[in-house]
Amino acid sequence: MITVLCANTGIDKTFEVEGFQIGGFHHPRRVRTAPGGKGVNVARVLRALDAEVILTGFAGGAPAQYIATYLRREGIVPDLVRIAEDSRLCLNILDTVRGTGTRLDEVGPLVTPTEIDQLGRKWQALMQRSSLAVISGSAPRGVPFDLYSELILLAREARVPVILDAHDELLRQSIDAGPTVLKPNLDELSTLCGHELSVPEGVLKASRDLLARGVRVVLCSLGADGALVTTRDHGEGWARAPQIEEVSAVGSGDAMVAGFAAAMHQGRSLEDCVRWAVAAGTACAATFGAGFATLAQVEGLVSEVSLEPLTL
Repeated sequence: MITVLCANTGIDKTFEVEGFQIGGFHHPRRVRTAPGGKGVNVARVLRALDAEVILTGFAGGAPAQYIATYLRREGIVPDLVRIAEDSRLCLNILDTVRGTGTRLDEVGPLVTPTEIDQLGRKWQALMQRSSLAVISGSAPRGVPFDLYSELILLAREARVPVILDAHDELLRQSIDAGPTVLKPNLDELSTLCGHELSVPEGVLKASRDLLARGVRVVLCSLGADGALVTTRDHGEGWARAPQIEEVSAVGSGDAMVAGFAAAMHQGRSLEDCVRWAVAAGTACAATFGAGFATLAQVEGLVSEVSLEPLTL
């Protein structure tokens, strides 16, 4: 079983609009409404890749019931902490003429110390049933910056490897807890280092510094250029993404996490994990809505991912 944490769950609405104009009036060509949040996207792709998934995190108000019901329909087991405030709404407007995406994400709800304690106890219990854990995305207001660090340590006590995809202070305070795999994108890794990183040299140097602090694998996503992987035991490489017609990149990083996690859970080699990660991220970018790639789409792209070893 894979346990996924989505601390900041919500409802995502994706609109496809031809020639979106600020101040205009539009009838979207397509609309997709579904539970959202980075961890939810990860769980959705994991389920599409035939993994058994439990999703935990915070959910509140009227959206909480919708989120839980929808997740069950997708085959994901919801084990959420119910909070007093409503979960957020996030909008994504895709302009098919310009090829752009416009995001409007509400700030997450305010959670209480009692609700945070509930999540900690739930996570500790879930680690006894899990063989892999994923912590993905932002956290709502009220959550201390060291929460993810504490959850990683609880997972390590239970001998459960952790894949972490976070940013800013949540990422910064989690590194020394020793997550097994880190999946930043280029901007997130640059922010962590305090300056813009060159590709590949700057990314690799920053990743090596993270390995020295206890991380075993750093997978830095580069959008359409694939990902750079730096490992403690298996060297470094550049996984080049297949060329596709992009629909929306929203959720592609989450799909990348899911692809890596699914392959890791199946006991595949690190090389295969990286290929599945990039294939899943690419498949997501070619679909409408975040995290709706299928197993067939991902499998069809795995062999098209080229992994080049780097000797710098």
